[in-house]
Amino acid sequence: MLRRALQKSSRKKMCTGEKKKDSVSVDERTIPMDLVSQTPTVCGKRMRRSFNTIDKTIGQRRKLSEEHVDKLDRRVESRDLISQLPEYIIHHILSFLNDTKDAARTSILSRKWRQIWTSFSVLIFDQHKIQQQEGRQDIRNMKRAFTDFVDNSLKSHLERKLSIQKLVLHITRYDFELAPHMEQWINIAIENNMKELDLHVVKKSKRYKLPPTIFASKTITGLRLHGCMLKSHCDIKLPKLQKLYLRKVCVDQQIIDNLISCCPLIEDLRFIHCTGLKVLRVSGLLKLDRVEVHHCHGLEEIEVKAPYLQTFWYCGKESMHCKIDLVACFSLKRLTLEDGNMTDEMFQDRLASFPFLEKLDLSKCNKLKNITISSVWLRRLVLRGCKNLVEADIDAPNLFSFEFKGDRMPFSFSNPLSLKEAKFSFEPVHIRSYNHLGGEDALWFTRLRKLLEKLKHSNGLKLVVRSKKNVIIHENLEEILLPPQSDLKLEIIKPSMGLEDLLDNLLRTWHPEILSVVSSPSSEFPKLVHEKMMHRVENPNCCTYNTRNKCWRHFLKGVKIENIEAAAGKRTFGWIPWLKSSPTVLHQTTSYRLSWEPVERMLSKWRMMSMLNPTSVSSVI
Repeated sequence: MLRRALQKSSRKKMCTGEKKKDSVSVDERTIPMDLVSQTPTVCGKRMRRSFNTIDKTIGQRRKLSEEHVDKLDRRVESRDLISQLPEYIIHHILSFLNDTKDAARTSILSRKWRQIWTSFSVLIFDQHKIQQQEGRQDIRNMKRAFTDFVDNSLKSHLERKLSIQKLVLHITRYDFELAPHMEQWINIAIENNMKELDLHVVKKSKRYKLPPTIFASKTITGLRLHGCMLKSHCDIKLPKLQKLYLRKVCVDQQIIDNLISCCPLIEDLRFIHCTGLKVLRVSGLLKLDRVEVHHCHGLEEIEVKAPYLQTFWYCGKESMHCKIDLVACFSLKRLTLEDGNMTDEMFQDRLASFPFLEKLDLSKCNKLKNITISSVWLRRLVLRGCKNLVEADIDAPNLFSFEFKGDRMPFSFSNPLSLKEAKFSFEPVHIRSYNHLGGEDALWFTRLRKLLEKLKHSNGLKLVVRSKKNVIIHENLEEILLPPQSDLKLEIIKPSMGLEDLLDNLLRTWHPEILSVVSSPSSEFPKLVHEKMMHRVENPNCCTYNTRNKCWRHFLKGVKIENIEAAAGKRTFGWIPWLKSSPTVLHQTTSYRLSWEPVERMLSKWRMMSMLNPTSVSSVI
C-alpha cells in the first residue's frame, strides 16, 4: 500500500513539477507551459484531453462570436432604414461621395452595404488626390502611379462583369503623354454602356481633344466637359443625351449646331465661360427644361424657341452686349438675369412674355431705374446689386419669398400679405443717428418701417436685425425697432422655423458681440437662449467627425448677461445706449455679451490635431 501511494505521489510530482511553472490561462483553466515536453503517460492523456477541451471551447467561442456579429448585423439592419432602400437609390447616394475609395469605406456600415459598394457603378478618379496618397515622387512617377491605378481599377471592375453608370476623370496635370490613356479609359467605359461622363481637365496651355467615339455613343445620357476642346464632327449620334454641360470649353459653332439638331432628348443645356460661340440658336427640343449661359466671351445673340422651357439663366458683363430672344418660351417659370445692358423697356417687354413666371432673380442689372413687377403667379423675387434702381413697384399678391441687397430701399409693396420669408441687406452709408438722417435716408427708413408695419399682423413671423457685430431677434413683429445704423441686415423668418433652429443657424453663421432677444413677457424663448448659452459644454463632442464646419459651440469662449443700465458708457457702437433709450423694449429685452475664438486659429488647431491624431470618419474606416 505504501509503495503504491509513493508511486502515485511520484507521478503527481512529475505532472505538476516540484517548482511552480510558468503558465497561461485559457478559458479560466491554468495549463503548465512544459506539458508539451512530457512523455505519454496518464498525465499526457490528461493533457490531450485538456487541449481538446480548450480547442472545443475556443471553437465554441468563435462560433458564439460569429453568431453575436450576425445578430448585431441583423439588429443594426432592422433599425437601419437607409439600408432598406432599393439598391439603385443607394447607388445614387454613393454617387455624391468624392471618390471610389470613400464608397468602399461605406462597407463598414452593415452587411448590405458590404455587398452593395462592390457593385457601385460610379467610378471617380481624381488625379490630385490619388497622386497625393502616393507621397512625394518625381512628376513622371506620380503620373505613372495615377495611370496604373486607373488601369487596375477599370480592369478589376470589368473582371467582375460590372457595368459603368458614370465615369468621372479629374485631371490636374494634363499633357500629351496622358491623352492616349484618357482616350483608352473613355473608350472602355463607352464599350461597357457608360451613361454619364464627367471630364474635368485643368486648363493651362494645352487642351484635351475629345475622342470621336464619344459622339457615337448610344447609351450616354449626360456629358459634363470642363477644359476640353470640341472640334467639328459630321456624324453625331447621341440619341439618349439629356444633359450637356460645357465649362471653359473651346467650342466650334458647327458642332454646337450639330449637337442641338442631332440630340432631340436634351433637357438641360449649360454653357459656362465658353469661347468660340457667337450665336446660340436653340429650337426643335421639345423636352428642353433648362438653359444656362454664363460669361461666354464673344457671344452676341441668344435665341431660344422651346415652348416647354421652365428655367433660363443668363449672366454677362456690361462689356458683353448680347441680344436675348425668349419670346417663344411662354411657359417659363424661373428667370435669372445678370445683364448690365438691360434697360427698363427691355425688362418690361421680357416680363410681359412670361405670364406664368414664379421666380425672378435680377442681379447687377445696373441700367434698370424705374420698373414695375406685376404678376399673380410670382412666388419668389430677388433684387441684388442693381445699384441705379430708383423705384421698383411690386404688385405680387402671392409672393412668398423676397430678397434684396443694396444701399437704399428702392422698392415698395402694394400687397405683401403672403410674404413669409425675406432678407434685406443694406450697404453702409455712415449715419450717426436718426437725427442726422438726410432726405433720401429718411425716405428709405420710412419705407422699411411701413413694410414691417404691414407684416406685423402675420402670425408666426420672426425678425432678425443685424448691424456690425450686434444682433436683435424679434420673436414677433409687434414691437419692431430699427437701430440708428445704415448697414442693416434684416431677415424675416418663416413661421415653420423653430426658435431653437433659428438660434443655432444664427450663431453658426454670425458670431455676434451683443445678442439681444425682444419678446413678450410670457415667452419661453429668453429662457431657451439662456440655457443654450450659459449651460453649454466646454469641450463639446457634437462635431467630432467634422473638422471643417464646426458649430458655434466650438468657437464660443465666454457669455455674460449684459446689464443695459450699467453698459451705457461702454464701447458698444451705439447699440446698448439705443436699447436703453427705448423703454418699451427695455422692459422685455434680454441681452448677452459674447466672446469668440478666432475662426482661423481654431481651424488651424483642429487641422494640426487631426494630422497628429486622426479621428475623422475616413481615417477611422
